[in-house]
Amino acid sequence: MIEGLQQVQTMVLAVAAGYLLGALPFAHIASRIRGIDVFATGSTLAGTANVFFNVGHRTGALVLVGDVVKGAAAVFAAWALGVPPALILVAGGAAVVGHWKSVFTRFKGGDGMAPLMGVAVALMPALAVLGFAAGLATIVLMRRSALRSTWGVSVCFLVMLAISQYYQIERDIVSGLVVLASLVLLRSMFTRRRRLSIASHPVYRDTEDDDDLEDGEVDVDPDSDLGRAASGPQ
Repeated sequence: MIEGLQQVQTMVLAVAAGYLLGALPFAHIASRIRGIDVFATGSTLAGTANVFFNVGHRTGALVLVGDVVKGAAAVFAAWALGVPPALILVAGGAAVVGHWKSVFTRFKGGDGMAPLMGVAVALMPALAVLGFAAGLATIVLMRRSALRSTWGVSVCFLVMLAISQYYQIERDIVSGLVVLASLVLLRSMFTRRRRLSIASHPVYRDTEDDDDLEDGEVDVDPDSDLGRAASGPQ
């Protein structure tokens, strides 16, 4: 009974540590240093890609390293706490959730792909390198596509899964990583679709028109009633 409670306590600590590590807002901090609000720029996500393309390449590279490290750190923290190997991935998942919904940025965050990479590196370093190589090649080939990151991550983990199944290498762990990667990708696609839906909503377009009115940038058709009224009596 006592041993069971200790295991639960250890697991709770590992999940809490994983969440807090994942919640560290490197993208937000780095962008603020450059005088940019990452949540009001580009994709409005606090992630590597948004920082890289809309804040600066060097800043984006630093954010990538930080986000990967915090995913790996969540796994190492769970190991240090004595979490059973079968449950280590739960701590990694907590880091991804922390990146999604950071307590330090009012529960806003990024898509979680970089911390996911960190979890994979910590659990399966050699296999992760092979997967990353395939994923990076995919991103380069599809660099003009808006879904390049999605395709890159998909290829990365599919390659890892194929190798692990063929060579019988830690199949359970890799399968768990693939499940976690699927959740990250599904959330990323849902977020993207919702953002596009909001941007195309009539209310959103009306708001943009109101902004044009405030700026005095409204084109008036001279043949309309408004145009005739504006031009005065003929």
